[in-house]
Amino acid sequence: MEMKKLVPRGFLRSHILKLLKSGPKHGYEIIKLIEQETGWNPSPGAVYPTLHELMENNFVTKFTSKRERRIYYKLTKKGEMVTEEFEKNMNVMKDKFSNFIGIMSQILSMNETELRNIVRKHQEKGSFFLLSDEIRELIFKSRNSLIKIARDKTKHKELKKILSEFEIKLKKLAGE
Repeated sequence: MEMKKLVPRGFLRSHILKLLKSGPKHGYEIIKLIEQETGWNPSPGAVYPTLHELMENNFVTKFTSKRERRIYYKLTKKGEMVTEEFEKNMNVMKDKFSNFIGIMSQILSMNETELRNIVRKHQEKGSFFLLSDEIRELIFKSRNSLIKIARDKTKHKELKKILSEFEIKLKKLAGE
């Protein structure tokens, strides 16, 4: 499957805004930073139209460096406000995810720190963004069921069995 189809909609826009928060960047620099941070190497054909879209929405402006003869992009005030709001929403999502990890560690009878380290390792690789929209949606839907089960300790043993079988099947599918 083509990598472009695996990256969630809106990811490139929000990631470019996040990168520009730390200061102006040229297009090639943006491409390389996204690759370093996520493992995905977006094409110029994806990045430059997105930058133009961000300029049309007055989130980003560009200027030319006479010394380097490069076009740099930077956030406008509106872009800074949008990026700040996006980061606040991401923090709320991180808090919810943190609560979810706590619940999962209890269900799995697993050390919460160990589970967080496993999740962090996959986040660093950008693994979650490699999943299709349908799979990510199934993961989030499963979260609600897991929270209900977490409240009923009589179901933890059965859930642990289901998740253990699930892990075996995933490892087999991954060729491990």
